[in-house]
Amino acid sequence: MKTRILYPFFLILLIISVKDLKSQSVFQTWPTIDVQGDVFDDIEIKFEYRNKYDNTSKESKQGRIDLGFAYKLKKLKIGLYYREIYNLKNDQRVSEFRPHLDITYKLNENMKIRLRNEYRIKELNDDVFRYRLRYSYALKIFENYNPFIQNEIFFSESQFARNRIIFGINIKFNDSPFVLKPSYILESNREVSGENITWFRKNIFVLSLSIKIN
Repeated sequence: MKTRILYPFFLILLIISVKDLKSQSVFQTWPTIDVQGDVFDDIEIKFEYRNKYDNTSKESKQGRIDLGFAYKLKKLKIGLYYREIYNLKNDQRVSEFRPHLDITYKLNENMKIRLRNEYRIKELNDDVFRYRLRYSYALKIFENYNPFIQNEIFFSESQFARNRIIFGINIKFNDSPFVLKPSYILESNREVSGENITWFRKNIFVLSLSIKIN
């Protein structure tokens, strides 16, 4: 019963976050590759690289790497990770470092919830904590093709700052360590200037390749 309540909750957040969008959309492409595998039965390691390419300005806006490990239980996974980011802002390369703790709980065969606690160490601004809550629902109706939907909300400095709605599919290849994960993200971002609050939207195509090693 509790899991049935979660989806309407995230749907309400979606409606709230997109109804006041005022500015123009941005379209980006995020090619991503990750390598992950188990070093022990209950310990998983992971490395990931992602580039954020802006199709309007025709340049890369961000590159980042992630690495870390996770301890896996039956329904719970606890991960400790480190992320290093390089953003392009006003033709300058600006760095940011993010150690973060992920707690993922599997509600059933189709649904998962992930809470991410990250500490953002910024080169040009004050360091801040940010919290991210993501709900995932995957359909298990095909052997090698599993469509999914996700909703992730971001809280920073006690404010609702961002919302992401994600539609995608996992494509597995028989007798292969590769999993292809194309997806579309509708991202709504909140900006505050004095007493004015505005939202702007990003349309993002993600092409992710995951390599699983045993």
